[in-house]
Amino acid sequence: MSTKGRLTRQELGWLLTQEAANAADRLRSGVQVLRTNAPPPSDELPVLPEIPVEASLDALDDVMKMLTSLHAKPSSGRGRRGRIDLASLLWEVAPDARVAMEPGSGTEVNGDEGELRRMLHVVLGHGTGAGSNVTIKREGDQVRLSVVLGPDSSAMADTERAWLSRMAIRYGGRHEFEGGAESLVFPADGAYERSEREALRKELDEARKQGEAYARELAQVFAAGEDTASPSTFPPSPGRDRFPIVAQLAGAMASEMRSLLFPIVRDLKGPRPTDETLDGVRRRIMQVQDFLIGLAGIGELDPNELPIEVDFCDVARQTTRALAPRADRGGITLKLVTIPDGPDVRAYGRCAPRSANAFIRELLAQALAATPHDGKVTVTVTAAGHGEGEKLGTRVTVDDGGAPLPAAARRAFLALELDPGTYGRPSSLPLYICSEIASAQGALLELGDGPNGGLRVTVTFPK
Repeated sequence: MSTKGRLTRQELGWLLTQEAANAADRLRSGVQVLRTNAPPPSDELPVLPEIPVEASLDALDDVMKMLTSLHAKPSSGRGRRGRIDLASLLWEVAPDARVAMEPGSGTEVNGDEGELRRMLHVVLGHGTGAGSNVTIKREGDQVRLSVVLGPDSSAMADTERAWLSRMAIRYGGRHEFEGGAESLVFPADGAYERSEREALRKELDEARKQGEAYARELAQVFAAGEDTASPSTFPPSPGRDRFPIVAQLAGAMASEMRSLLFPIVRDLKGPRPTDETLDGVRRRIMQVQDFLIGLAGIGELDPNELPIEVDFCDVARQTTRALAPRADRGGITLKLVTIPDGPDVRAYGRCAPRSANAFIRELLAQALAATPHDGKVTVTVTAAGHGEGEKLGTRVTVDDGGAPLPAAARRAFLALELDPGTYGRPSSLPLYICSEIASAQGALLELGDGPNGGLRVTVTFPK
């Protein structure tokens, strides 16, 4: 039985691939640190020829990707995948082992039977083989299997332990030494789902309590206002009537929050939500958070902030980096293009700095919300005097991969006068906010057809 614990060539190849991939990642990180912290060049020292390190690192990454695809699985184990009772599998692998276990504690884990069987063979080989002293028990949300170590009879014991550690990490567990025992620790079946459900319920409960506290504070404010002896009179504001604008803005915000929150209430009405339902609820809660963060950023803008020369290439780079995780969650490719091309290109335009950041963020946020999975969003920054119009100022163009918007509906869409779902668009509120910011900064906002059938938003800033 103990001879079955030796690693196969395929398992050794997978282990070496993992170690090499980690070494390649550390090498690239080290090169980046050296470049960042490198001292400025001195006139007293000779200039050394530049070594094409980046090309070599890219070639190394390609080799590692090829090795990873060749060794995608550490073993071709037989058997089923799903809920596996580790204690029952141990009796099959080593029927003569002396096993100590707690009856009724629950030793089921989720994984591949063939891979778990191979791990048991290897770890039993580090004991006394088929007659090893084994302890298996449940510790909270984990299942621990410990083997009393025997004499080190294998020349590859360290390699086998490295393989066991890698495999345990793949399963979300760990490989440990404690005294004279070697242990494999796995997450118990259903433990992760239960913890996620509990965390989600706690988060929703905290949100409910916070809403109740806000409601009590508002009630106290209104009650205090009603008790005031002297009435307050507010004369009508001069200028045009702003009530239609307020009504349209309130309707757009209500429609946006309704589309985000109502599905959460519907999904949580069932007695026991499924994992798929909880994943959907988590995604929608993150969308609500992103929406509120965007509104908070707009609310913090200062209308009296003075305009200066803003580098929109730099603003676009920072915003794309900040929104990259949101694009990755949606499976969307987010790309930045500068005209002219180059890492040191500058595209200056007159704008209030905080308004420029909020403006680019809202443009990209609406494009990501409108683009489906596997779609593409491209933001193009064209410096003044370049591109199609040489006499124009700096331009920012955002092309999304969402549904197209007919020319006849663009004015009403931008003015919040129609339901964006009519044309397959998620929301018109971000573009309405962008148009107001552009108008306040003296910029021109245009809507057009994107190159891939989506919507193109172009904003031209004054020189």
